[in-house]
Amino acid sequence: MTRFATLTSSLIAATALMAPLALPALADTFPERDVTIVLPFPPGGGTDQVMRVIAAEASQQMGHQLIVENRPGAGGSIAAMYVKNAAADGYTLFFGNASTHAINPYLMNITYDPVADFAPVTEIMLFPHVLVVPGDSEIQTLDDLLAAAAERPGGLSFATQGLGSGGQLLGEQLRLATGADMVAVPFQGGGPALLETSTGRVDFMFSGYGPTRSFVNDGTLRVIAVTGSERLPFLPNVPSLGELGYPQVNKEFWFAVFAPAGTPEDVVNTLSGIFAQAVATPAVQEVLDANAATARVGDPAALAELVARDLEAMEVLTREAGIAAN
Repeated sequence: MTRFATLTSSLIAATALMAPLALPALADTFPERDVTIVLPFPPGGGTDQVMRVIAAEASQQMGHQLIVENRPGAGGSIAAMYVKNAAADGYTLFFGNASTHAINPYLMNITYDPVADFAPVTEIMLFPHVLVVPGDSEIQTLDDLLAAAAERPGGLSFATQGLGSGGQLLGEQLRLATGADMVAVPFQGGGPALLETSTGRVDFMFSGYGPTRSFVNDGTLRVIAVTGSERLPFLPNVPSLGELGYPQVNKEFWFAVFAPAGTPEDVVNTLSGIFAQAVATPAVQEVLDANAATARVGDPAALAELVARDLEAMEVLTREAGIAAN
């Protein structure tokens, strides 16, 4: 077990006593002023759009503003450090994700501890991933892809959105699960990776469905599989990797709310309930659907368990794939 997961075990035990989603008595007094949630990426993207709608709904519940503040850079470390060093009073929150809390610890020298420095509040959403090939590719199915990898000299190339991205991790999972000859080709973000795949310069890639949708609609990309064990409701004719025999190729890219470590439990519980109620509103469901995201909220203990599981899984994957920093 990793040192992060060991710390998380203690955190799970502590958070298990919290009320799941009910607003405790402190809700009568907290918050007494505006709350800020810090995002580790620039404004304008799909995740930023979702959080701004959530913030508007949460503000109505609180009677104070939930202010969205963007602090991108250093793989999320700038935003994480800002919140880590904030007062542990519930008024400064972090919109963390699978990268900041489970992947980056093994790929870079981060200056925060994803477990010891944060109090889990609640999950918010996750993005399903799809396996896409160029629209004019002869590859129609996963079997075709694996056959091509075996037949072509040097195997196949797959585009990634950068070091530690969902595209890289899923591609490495597929390579390890199948033993196929595949090599990652990193790009600076999802846009260039999708463009190079759509033009056929790269053989395939994994991506969130939201960014691929326009390419799929115009025929320049084709979806041949989705991650996880079940088909996606908006792609009912596309098989899941689970049903194709590879359930382990399934890196959920989740987003969640964290507070600084030491934030009082009743404040954490209050925040958890506020976010759960906001996510359940029609306005938030609409923006989630528009971005091909799935809502998933829960109590602080559930988020602590998720972080622990992901830290263990990513330690193994990064080591087996040969991409761990140390």
